[in-house]
Amino acid sequence: MEQKFTIWERVKSDTPSFFVRMQILGLSLASLGTSLTQISGIPAKICTILISAGSTLALVGQFAVKQYQPLDNYTNDKTEQKRDRSDQKF
Repeated sequence: MEQKFTIWERVKSDTPSFFVRMQILGLSLASLGTSLTQISGIPAKICTILISAGSTLALVGQFAVKQYQPLDNYTNDKTEQKRDRSDQKF
């Protein structure tokens, strides 16, 4: 039941709330790293790490796709089996 998306469809599709928060965190880290580059006392490696990590988090969060259908009916199969067993008389 896997649905294959193109990159453009992934960017345009709905994003789960966890990944929206991850995007916000990533953009915050990237902007913090960018603003810290203007301070002369802070090493450039720290700024580079913040910008890279923030950009990566924002990018990964953008490609997550919200699923509207369950992946499988595994839980439904178990409940149906339980119902079938309860109907049987011993």
